[in-house]
Amino acid sequence: MRGNNILDKKRIEALESFEIMDSEEENLYNDITALAAAICNTPISLISLVDEKRQFFKSHYGLDFNYTPIEESFCKYLIQEDEDLLVVENTHIDKRFANHPSVKENPAIGFYAGVSLTTTNGYRLGTLCVLDYQSKKLDSVQLNGLKTLAQQVIQLFELRKSKKNEENQKNELERKGDLLNNIVEATQIGIWERDIKYDSFKLNDEGLKMIGHNEDDMNSLSQNAWESLIHPSDLSMVKDALSSCFNDKSEVYDIQYRIQNKKGHILWVHDKGKILTWNGKEPVLMYGTIQNITEKVNRNSEIVRLKNNQEAIINSTEDLLWSVDTEFRLIIANNSYHKLIERNIGYQFKEGDFVFEYDFNKEISNKWKAYYERALKGERFSIKEKFHDPSKKKTTYGLTSFDPLYDKERNLIGVTCFSKDITAEVLAQQVTTNAKEELERIMDASLDIICTFNKEGYFLTVSEACKRILGYAPKELIGRKYIDFIFNEDRPASQKSVVSVISGSIETYFENRYIHKNGNLVHMLWSSNWNSDDEIAYCSAKDITEQKKSELQLEQSERRFKTLVQEGTELIAIFDQEAKFIYVSPSSKNTLKMSPEELLGSTAFDHIHLDDHEAVYAQFMEVTKNRQVYMKPFRFKNGEGDWRWLETIATNQLNEPSINGIVVNTRDVTDRILHLRAIEKQNTKLKEIAWTQSHIVRAPVARLMGLINLIRDKKENLEFEEKERMLQYIIKSAEEIDSIIKKIVDNTAHTLDIEEIE
Repeated sequence: MRGNNILDKKRIEALESFEIMDSEEENLYNDITALAAAICNTPISLISLVDEKRQFFKSHYGLDFNYTPIEESFCKYLIQEDEDLLVVENTHIDKRFANHPSVKENPAIGFYAGVSLTTTNGYRLGTLCVLDYQSKKLDSVQLNGLKTLAQQVIQLFELRKSKKNEENQKNELERKGDLLNNIVEATQIGIWERDIKYDSFKLNDEGLKMIGHNEDDMNSLSQNAWESLIHPSDLSMVKDALSSCFNDKSEVYDIQYRIQNKKGHILWVHDKGKILTWNGKEPVLMYGTIQNITEKVNRNSEIVRLKNNQEAIINSTEDLLWSVDTEFRLIIANNSYHKLIERNIGYQFKEGDFVFEYDFNKEISNKWKAYYERALKGERFSIKEKFHDPSKKKTTYGLTSFDPLYDKERNLIGVTCFSKDITAEVLAQQVTTNAKEELERIMDASLDIICTFNKEGYFLTVSEACKRILGYAPKELIGRKYIDFIFNEDRPASQKSVVSVISGSIETYFENRYIHKNGNLVHMLWSSNWNSDDEIAYCSAKDITEQKKSELQLEQSERRFKTLVQEGTELIAIFDQEAKFIYVSPSSKNTLKMSPEELLGSTAFDHIHLDDHEAVYAQFMEVTKNRQVYMKPFRFKNGEGDWRWLETIATNQLNEPSINGIVVNTRDVTDRILHLRAIEKQNTKLKEIAWTQSHIVRAPVARLMGLINLIRDKKENLEFEEKERMLQYIIKSAEEIDSIIKKIVDNTAHTLDIEEIE
């Protein structure tokens, strides 16, 4: 393919030849991008043309700007990579587009599909493309539709170029006609000498008389003085002619213009000259003649005007104009007719020549004779014909009109003919017909509903997909109002959206719920565009019921995950094999009093107590061998500078591509560790108390038990005084035991007074 380089000179020239860069918007192209967006169910569709610095959008459906720098172009890749079609289903994973500003930032493009706009001689001008904010896939029907529309765009470009060339040729003919108004014969001649180096302009007597002076009052003039005599409207033309001669671009200076003489009269002059002396490439002396042609100009102006007008009329078009008499001899013809005849037979007919070449194709000659004979019978008619040029592989269409020609007395004297190239009109009609047929096929093949409705809200067309999505056949919807099928709660928002679309807004992501024929609710996603010319809304609707269910499940899942990760007290983190933090959950602020940003990039051992390094490292290395390892509590310095005890479970996810690290679930167990240690300490003290106090308690208890046994022993026959004394001993021993028990209780209570840890 030619011109697969963005800067290829011939490709740029081919693009410039269409004169379409920076041109105004045209409905014909906007209709195509709107159709492409509808076919592919995308919010954006562009006709993009790429030159060496930028890409210009001839039509930009879904965007509010019409160009971007070449560096930000998606479409340039079809030219650089010489591709007819480029589909990027997910721009975020395509290395060419992943870091593109339009992908990473606003408008966050997620999908791109483009078809090359390739000229008939093989130059890639740009693309017809569609874009979406989400990744997606196009089926073969959508891709074929996009390709067909791209071909139509190229055909429209070619037609536009052909029309532009026709206008340029017309303008050139008009310009030449204007120049003819200044060409007349001259009789009175003045002779002049122009010294370019010394800025001197000398005239002979005739020349001086022409401007109303003589040698006594004017010997020579400066260039500025001479230019002051020239009519302001002609001055620029005279300067351009002289400049061309001075720059050696033209050999002869030959021009007619108006000057004002001393009396204020305007004269027409024919000024002609030539540079005869050069100093290298610098002009020195120039000589010439100037002739007053005012009389001839005035005498012939009307004739010239009529002649020029007649020639301008018949030669200002590429259409063919000619007339023949009753004997098939040429009366008059324009340049376009003469050129066509010359291309076919090698020469031009002259006025009065028989218009049928004897050696020319007899079948064609007989056909045209039959046409002329019909017109000579008084019939007015037109013939539409198709022409194919095998050498150029080009097909054109022509429309020729035949009208009887009458003189002033209404005598039939011949036939006037007008032949017009209607290729543009035929192709435009074909484009419209093909696009309509293609749209009907696409509508019937589309999985989404494609429909139209009028300003009153009545369905005009509905694709077959409505049967699958809503349970209604197209004929059950056509002629009924769309609002009748919308769920009651969604009707106000839907009507508001339709009002916005009718006012000119483009709706690309409007959701509502329709009522299925079976009574179920169907979630629909709508894209709509209003055509003010037809007063019709063009819409596509996608069934997103399953998507809405998935979104609800995802929302619930994300809510649970957010509660777990962001608001929980348990830290979730991911380490690489060197224990470096590569992900930290927001709950780090609760667990460690540190933000994720403070931990990312550091290693766990930067924060672990030096005395715990060896044990933690040994356990961490086990994770590389085992899938999951419980790591015993260790000390970790938090963001407030305190050492906190952490308990961790580490899971090996190095082979999981989406994680590629070691996942740890960590919680703060400082309070538990401190309580356990306090309990162990108190248990030790209680053992010491029990061992010590048991010896103290045993002595009074033994004494008490002996006294009691003595009193109970009947063989002793103790006197009352003896018993009274023993009872006092018993009371004293009991009080001693009571005192010892109180001390034990006090000591125990003091020992178990553990300070509460926040």
